Amino acid sequence: MKLIRLTTSETISLEDGFLWSDEFEWKPKEQTLERAISGAAIIQEGIKVGARPITLTPDSNRGWAKLSDVRKLQEWSALSEKFRLQFEWPHDNRQFDVIFNHQDTALEAVSVWGSPATSSDEMMRLTLRFWSE
Repeated sequence: MKLIRLTTSETISLEDGFLWSDEFEWKPKEQTLERAISGAAIIQEGIKVGARPITLTPDSNRGWAKLSDVRKLQEWSALSEKFRLQFEWPHDNRQFDVIFNHQDTALEAVSVWGSPATSSDEMMRLTLRFWSE
């Protein structure tokens, strides 16, 4: 999997150990139900046109990134730019144009060893949150 900064074509490769944890929780259709005074149902519905959440979460042994990449991702998250998230699995090569989801904390990272990092190559357990467009 990789994240591409569209304005510069810079790329950060991410290991394949991330789980798209909210992939099947998203509903492409929104619906509301209200009742009229008579009790009749008033149902309104529409198709969503964007802002699908993409939350990439690690498990205990995968979904790690080097501290240097985490720092670059943190820099990118502060930019008002679009990125392309590209899956590179044998069964899934979808790609999504995304922005960082700051509403729900765009990036979280902790050392896999539970202690402060001692080099930029130290591995961090990473969670990334995006909105697809």
